[in-house]
Amino acid sequence: MKKFHLVTLFVLALSAASHAADLPLPVKAPAYAPPPLLSWEGSYVGILGGVANHRANLDPNCTTNIGCETTELTRTGGTIGALLGHNWQQGNFVYGLEGDWTWLGGIKTSTGNTEILQSFDVRWVGTLRGRAGLALDATLVYLTGGLAFGRVDNSIIAHVDDGGLTGSFLDDKTRLGWTAGVGVEHMFDPHWTLRGEWRYVDLGTHTAQCVNGNDVCAGAHVEFSNTLMLGLVGIAYKF
Repeated sequence: MKKFHLVTLFVLALSAASHAADLPLPVKAPAYAPPPLLSWEGSYVGILGGVANHRANLDPNCTTNIGCETTELTRTGGTIGALLGHNWQQGNFVYGLEGDWTWLGGIKTSTGNTEILQSFDVRWVGTLRGRAGLALDATLVYLTGGLAFGRVDNSIIAHVDDGGLTGSFLDDKTRLGWTAGVGVEHMFDPHWTLRGEWRYVDLGTHTAQCVNGNDVCAGAHVEFSNTLMLGLVGIAYKF
């Protein structure tokens, strides 16, 4: 009887071992791999446009016969242009170089009458800037700053009562200055980004002597200065 029980237990043990051998082996769960960071590195081209506010200042040292006065005028218009740049990336830190050129319209401002007319304008502006910021996945928050250059067209034209030219002060040239700003850029596709940016541009101060006049304006001069505040939006394609 005992032998029968031992044989029965032995057969049951073999059967259990056989079923266990047929069970699938446990598979180790794969280690969690965080998704790769979106890459901001590479070259890109794009277009941009927006609102431009022009502030012009005149600091005169005119003769009493011409009678120009200290003037500060502002005018808001629009801008549109193109940009080109390259980014490098180390972790979440993104830095690079960018250049742009924009045409400005509707920002010419003037004041005066038939005896003396003051006019101020910036026709276009270009920049060469550095950029540096922090990438929060698909969104980049950055600072930017560097050189600015632009074509200004400032003038004072003075006439005497009979309509003859008394004297003029002309500042029609490309001027060099600086720019700084802040922006946010979002990568909505591996190759496409959309940005919003605020930028300040200072084209410096230039002294103009009285010309095309007679001895009544001898020694007179004025100082012109032009600054811009730009609110920009843009879209870029990253290679």
